[in-house]
Amino acid sequence: MNFSRSLDVVAEPDVLVVGAGCAGTVAAIAAARQGADTMVVERSGFAGGYITNVVGASLDGFVDLRSGLPVVGGVVFDLARQAAVTEGAAVTDWAQTRFRFNGEVGQMREVMDRAYIRFDIERFKLAADRLMTEAGVRILYHTVVADALTEGDRVDAVVLGNKAGLTAVKPKTVVDASGDADVAAFAGAPFEVSDAPQPMSLHFRVGHLQPTLAMREACGRVLAQAHADGRLPLYGGPWMAQFAADDLYFNATRIRGNPIDPQDLSQAEIRGREDARLMFDLFKEHIPEFRDAYLAGTGPTVGVRESRRIRGETTLRAADIETQRECPDVICLGGWWLDRHPSGKSGYHSHHMVRPYDIAYGTLVPQTLSNVWVAGRCHAAEPAALASSRVTVTCMGMGQAAGTAAAMAARSGKGAQDLDVAALQGVLLDEGAIILERAQQVRRVGDEADTVSLPSASR
Repeated sequence: MNFSRSLDVVAEPDVLVVGAGCAGTVAAIAAARQGADTMVVERSGFAGGYITNVVGASLDGFVDLRSGLPVVGGVVFDLARQAAVTEGAAVTDWAQTRFRFNGEVGQMREVMDRAYIRFDIERFKLAADRLMTEAGVRILYHTVVADALTEGDRVDAVVLGNKAGLTAVKPKTVVDASGDADVAAFAGAPFEVSDAPQPMSLHFRVGHLQPTLAMREACGRVLAQAHADGRLPLYGGPWMAQFAADDLYFNATRIRGNPIDPQDLSQAEIRGREDARLMFDLFKEHIPEFRDAYLAGTGPTVGVRESRRIRGETTLRAADIETQRECPDVICLGGWWLDRHPSGKSGYHSHHMVRPYDIAYGTLVPQTLSNVWVAGRCHAAEPAALASSRVTVTCMGMGQAAGTAAAMAARSGKGAQDLDVAALQGVLLDEGAIILERAQQVRRVGDEADTVSLPSASR
């Protein structure tokens, strides 16, 4: 079938950000703060991605696992000031406060002396709206990208679909924060997809429940029995974290599939809701603490850990993380465990602690395209390295770098491959990023920390 029609050009911004998840929200704020005419499009009716759409309040990748000091700064601090809940310590200096690395019930036993931080989902939606609006970002929700049109090595137009039908935007530069590298792929940039990508998960939320380590272990036994009986195909963990004193979310469903296959993605959400209901009913039947609990809801969207990864000017490799290779073009730090969820096994899996590592500018730059940057889990990384770099706050750090770079390129007319990276690093430092010598200072504190007593994140 051939399809042809003329499209109205509805905007010609300096920077078009595709996706207002963790990476895209920060990219849009960063680009607009640099004076760029910035537009962001998002398929949902709100920003936040993993935080708000998958229902996950944790700031994964925010801190050095060893010391608790933040390894990503800048816009993340602005979002935290407006949308984060902190407990256990008064936060007056975000960069110098030691935080727990997440709020999961079983992983916090040895770091209870640190401040506890989590995002309030509803406040995050408001904070993202407000910060983007204050910066001058034009926000277009309920909008998806349908195609990308190129001229030479540049994306000339991006085709959008929404209630107005199909329209086009002609940006000077594009930040692809779709998570799946949609723009880069539609524009013909090379990418990779694993034969067995990390499984997807649909989070669910339980109310009127007091968490304890014993209860968590009981949940694990119930799921293991259901799996052995053939009632539950796969499950992860289970991991659970608090929104409030008696309000928890569970990360426990595990669904295999290809996230960029529409059929697989649809079935993942169907399977996820079935498994979430089954898990809750089993908990209710077998665990006394669930007597008065209720299933408050499932995440609006299944969580995707891995799909397309661009081929970039450089690639983040697991060996780079393990050998702590320094990158002269560093634009943010990664700090999360090497945490690769298996697609064919249930229960907990091994995590490996990392020293905060450099993420290079070149991992954000797709081969063959001169006016596109990616940010988030679709950056150029081998699967074993993406197991660490895919998480919430690390994606925000990439977003700040990509949005800033796109704004600088729109102003200077330079392509992504020719951008002055040292100048970009200077701007990022001015905006509070933790890179270069500032990063070394944080690492030195972590190097002196006692890591022997820290719990394994797998338990």
